[in-house]
Amino acid sequence: MAVEFNSNAAQALYNEALGTQTTAQSNNTMTVDDFWQLFAAELQYQDMSNPMDNADMMNQMTQMSSMNVMSSMADAISNFSTVINNLSTVTLTSYSTGLLGKEVTVALTNDEGKVIGKKKGIVTGVDLTGGTSVYVDGTKYEMSQVMSMGEVPDDAGTGAADQTTATT
Repeated sequence: MAVEFNSNAAQALYNEALGTQTTAQSNNTMTVDDFWQLFAAELQYQDMSNPMDNADMMNQMTQMSSMNVMSSMADAISNFSTVINNLSTVTLTSYSTGLLGKEVTVALTNDEGKVIGKKKGIVTGVDLTGGTSVYVDGTKYEMSQVMSMGEVPDDAGTGAADQTTATT
């Protein structure tokens, strides 16, 4: 008896089955629950004539414990870096808003970022959107361009020469 293969019927069956299949999602992470399920299955299906060695069992449990500690440390470091970033943002915001109404000296830069001069003026505004910027006499400058606050002598030695010492 000869069996006849109908490729159209097979194709229709395959396509119909394909329509009901779900797509698989890749999951490359192993959780603690996954480990315990695998560990329980390993114990359940082990050969009773040759059971798992106690040292091997303890080794697996120690490895899982170490993995949990490393995962916890990675989470803690991630949280710590978020806290540090937030703290630096708050500090920069506080510093920049503290400049309002103060006299500052800002660096004037060219398109390449090279300092070509400086300008003294009063901080009239602070822009906190994106990177923090200050407005000095209506012109926007980045916080990195602020060179000094208040009256700063041009020469570091000038201030020292003006000081007098009292003798007794």
